[in-house]
Amino acid sequence: MMNFAKKFLNLLFPQRCLGCKKEDEILCFSCLNKISYPKASKIKDIFIAGDYHDPALRKAIWLFKYKGSTQLKKPLGEIIKKRIWEKFDAQTRNWPIIPIPLSAQKSRKRGFNQTELVAREISSNILTNALAKKAQSKSQVEVKDRKERLKNAQGSFRIKDRLSIRGRNIILLDDVYTTGATIREARKVLKKAGAKKVIGIVLAAG
Repeated sequence: MMNFAKKFLNLLFPQRCLGCKKEDEILCFSCLNKISYPKASKIKDIFIAGDYHDPALRKAIWLFKYKGSTQLKKPLGEIIKKRIWEKFDAQTRNWPIIPIPLSAQKSRKRGFNQTELVAREISSNILTNALAKKAQSKSQVEVKDRKERLKNAQGSFRIKDRLSIRGRNIILLDDVYTTGATIREARKVLKKAGAKKVIGIVLAAG
């Protein structure tokens, strides 16, 4: 019934590409390839796929996170695959991916973790029960000052399953990199719990 309703709405209001407005694709192959590259594709051990100031990419991430447009997981995953994942050697591609988790409150409200959905478009080796996000008084999105973001991220993660990460190489995946406070805090916690090496992949920075 839900699928029928969705198809009917698509007939009345055809889906259009966020970039060129072409019908039937939410982000077409041509516009996907035109997504701006970040100013820096790597910051230390964090690899970045796109520029958050790119209008199509920014809109795609917003619709995905806040409007439930989960079909965007495929094109967003494709950006990471083409620009980062396929350039890794076979050994690195076997490392497990830990998507940055949501707090329990935010997970209930949103109904899905957008970073986990993208991760599953990239690899089948996903760890979702190793790391947990604690509830914060403020979301990182609400905190604009860099120093305050760094402070707000401190102590925001805890280890759930130490055995699953001890002595292993890990890839952390996040959607947006602003100050890097979130992914760096998660990496610090994983390293402290015994992870051997932790690198990061981020969809967009800016």
